[in-house]
Amino acid sequence: MSTRQQTTATCTRVATLPGPATVRVRCQVHGQPVTYDGDGNDAWSYLSAHGGHISNIFIDVPDT
Repeated sequence: MSTRQQTTATCTRVATLPGPATVRVRCQVHGQPVTYDGDGNDAWSYLSAHGGHISNIFIDVPDT
């Protein structure tokens, strides 16, 4: 998983996280739509500990 400077998959990569990894989301915004494995959305999360945004398509929230 890569965090990006902006909410697009083509902008500068600022960090690479091993997968799976636990992350803390500071906020969510709309950005470039991302499609992966047949699913897609335009939501991105800002991970302040990693200094960038990641598409929500790569975030899995476990059922509680």
